[in-house]
Amino acid sequence: MQHETLPLSGLSLQKAFLPPEAILVAVGTGAGRWTDAAASGRRCFTLPSSPPGLDAWCGPVGPRQIDWLILDGCGDALAVLDGAADLLRLRRIDFLQFEEAEAGGQLAALYARLQANGYSLFRFADRNLEFRGTPPEDGRGGTHMAVAPRHWNRLFARSQGMFRYKDLFPHHGVAPRGIIHVGAHEGEEYANYREAGADRVLFVEADPATFATLQARFVGNGDVICLNAAVSDRAGRACFSRMSSRQSSSLLEPTGHLSVYPHITVDEVIEVETRTLPDLLASHGLAPEGFNVLAIDAQGSECRILTGCGDLLAGFDAVVTEVSYAELYEGSGLAADVDDILFAHGFDRVAETSPYHHSWGDALYVRRPR
Repeated sequence: MQHETLPLSGLSLQKAFLPPEAILVAVGTGAGRWTDAAASGRRCFTLPSSPPGLDAWCGPVGPRQIDWLILDGCGDALAVLDGAADLLRLRRIDFLQFEEAEAGGQLAALYARLQANGYSLFRFADRNLEFRGTPPEDGRGGTHMAVAPRHWNRLFARSQGMFRYKDLFPHHGVAPRGIIHVGAHEGEEYANYREAGADRVLFVEADPATFATLQARFVGNGDVICLNAAVSDRAGRACFSRMSSRQSSSLLEPTGHLSVYPHITVDEVIEVETRTLPDLLASHGLAPEGFNVLAIDAQGSECRILTGCGDLLAGFDAVVTEVSYAELYEGSGLAADVDDILFAHGFDRVAETSPYHHSWGDALYVRRPR
């Protein structure tokens, strides 16, 4: 019982950085004391000091994405990281917290392992959070925190913006000839695409009212094609939730989105015709070979759109898509589900960013060398 009365280091960091619905996973003999601390609504999984590898546990038993991993009396922190190699490589652990004592004299090795997977390291000591490029050697101890790269801009750089393709595409060897953007809204990304060198853009927008604005904006621009269509995994009819902020409108019913953004509500529900992307291109006589980048911003429908693409995905060099880390729309796939589809089609995920909220962001997938 004395163990439960000890202060929980890093609890203030969790409250500052995580939404209430986030998932905690605590590993070690002290894992149980985090359960009560998570009573504010967060789910907390506790594992013994010598669990099966986290990679093996997360798939069939635990969550595929861990919001916050705590090492508390785990005995051998480096061994825990060994068992989480895939989670770390795929950056499916957002935050990792451990006391310096957990390192067992291997702090430099822990830092190296985490930094090799793209994580930034911080130390929380004397109520100060300091960035650490190298492990400290001052003997002050403290709580160490590793942060996945998708959170950097929001939490530390305070940069309110998504990817800038002019910098991102060349860094990953992508030379955009033509871009298909599904979920175009009013074509706000056009300048970003042009700056990156795209010669041709196909904008696809499901909402007829929003499409009217999109089409009017690009009248007379021979490099832009605008189509009014709801892209999904099959042809048919579907309900479309038109939201008070049109960029949040979706083929799926909003769920968690209403909690994250309570000021954005459903204005009305309309019925739209759905089509697959290959069928849409064929019906308008558009050759897929003219486009080598696919962009998706479809509010939860990403997996359905990608599934409907089928063999069309083989023609893309890159896919940039919105991804969710919590269910914001009913039946939406999560980031790990998007991974499953695109990994199977020969892509690797090379970059992620979540500049506005923990629960969603954008991810860039690039085709592996053939």
